[in-house]
Amino acid sequence: MENSDVLRTVQQDITVLVAESDDLDRRAFVHLLQHTSGLRLLGAATTMKDAVQEAVRLGPDVVLVDLERTEDALGTVAELRRQCPRVHCVVLTTAGDVAQLRRAVAAGTSGFVTKSVSVAELREVMLRVVAGERVLDPELSVQALLVEPCPLTLREGDILRVSRGCTTVAEIAATVSLTPGTVRNYLSRAISKTGARNRHEAAEEAGRRGWI
Repeated sequence: MENSDVLRTVQQDITVLVAESDDLDRRAFVHLLQHTSGLRLLGAATTMKDAVQEAVRLGPDVVLVDLERTEDALGTVAELRRQCPRVHCVVLTTAGDVAQLRRAVAAGTSGFVTKSVSVAELREVMLRVVAGERVLDPELSVQALLVEPCPLTLREGDILRVSRGCTTVAEIAATVSLTPGTVRNYLSRAISKTGARNRHEAAEEAGRRGWI
């Protein structure tokens, strides 16, 4: 879709909710959005719970989510898609990698871009996602095409990633808010899909292949 077509599709200001846990970054986003024509800031949330509640209450066109800063950013995206299917999520990342991109797409994000984008580019991304497009960082998208498809589900990948910083299954379960038995089931499937012998090897292999 050409830029002119996008602009014709969106006839009024795009309403935006910011999901950002870091106070300094949140203030920066608020200032930025308040001074960008065509965008109207509805509010800013600091946690996943607040972001979902505010999205349900306010009904923004776009929720802007900071991947590195926001608590369980992609969990926020998935929950927003479940409770507010008309809301478009745009994920911002400092650098980003193929695994993050894939997880974001699996969670249901409409946009995935790095923080190096200009204000004008970010506005354009929001225009395009509201018009029905999915906008992904072009360089990461190309890299994703060159990496073999990921067999892990979003939850399996999340649990493998968390497992790298935990000693026991109980610690993993507490971190992801699941029962140890459920975590063992996810780990078992992930181990099988990666061809590993245990969860440590599975996490290492998944990381090497760019899956987590």
